[in-house]
Amino acid sequence: MYKMSEIIEIIEELCPRELAMEGDNVGLILGRADADVTRVLLALDVTDDVIEEALEEGCDAIVTHHPLLRNGMKQINDSTPQGHRLLTLAENRIAVYSAHTNLDMCDGGINDELFDMLGLENRESIAPEKPSVFSGRAGFLPEPMKLSEFALFVKERLELPGAIYCGNPLGMVRKVGIIAGGSANERCFTGVAMAECDTFITSDIKYSAALLARDFSLNLVDATHYGSEIVFTRIIEPLLNRNFPNLEVIVSQIDGQPFRIEN
Repeated sequence: MYKMSEIIEIIEELCPRELAMEGDNVGLILGRADADVTRVLLALDVTDDVIEEALEEGCDAIVTHHPLLRNGMKQINDSTPQGHRLLTLAENRIAVYSAHTNLDMCDGGINDELFDMLGLENRESIAPEKPSVFSGRAGFLPEPMKLSEFALFVKERLELPGAIYCGNPLGMVRKVGIIAGGSANERCFTGVAMAECDTFITSDIKYSAALLARDFSLNLVDATHYGSEIVFTRIIEPLLNRNFPNLEVIVSQIDGQPFRIEN
């Protein structure tokens, strides 16, 4: 049996809270630091289904990527879905800890995991200055490929529901920039373009952003917000298993991908 504070200490050795984007709500969101923990559930978000899963599995804590609380709440009661979730967690003594943009940006974090999953080479950092949330990674494909082929390659490697991309299907992809999560904006485009990438893996691409990417001569591949960040479990699960041999670490089986594409 371990204390929640011990689990937090190990996670924050990898991704210190100081790395998080200004205003990001990372850390112990709910619960007591001195609480005993025997089972931890890993999930991208705290949803009703995830809470039910934690209850069924007898978990003492949920470690997430996305913070449970992002906006100020003035009341916690059962009149809102969020209030109901918080009450259920508190009443069942389930702690919630979140590592968000600090885990995106740290060495060995989500952007590095995506880089490795795609087999890129010659790793570089993109816009590493703090507190920029778009501190991503850039690298080269071992062999150039057509954009249409690369989009399908990303789909397969990240197990995405479909291949969504912007640019000339026959254009060649050589150098790729990666910033997990919702990074399809001018600020991030600037950082990726300065790294001389021809293609940018991002998510949450709006129509206006797709048009703007042309001004930066950037191809875009939408890995979806869920698809680009659910890989956090590939980092946290082995981290906890290495450091806490008697802790049961459970990866959520809930499919939190909200988008469906019929082929």
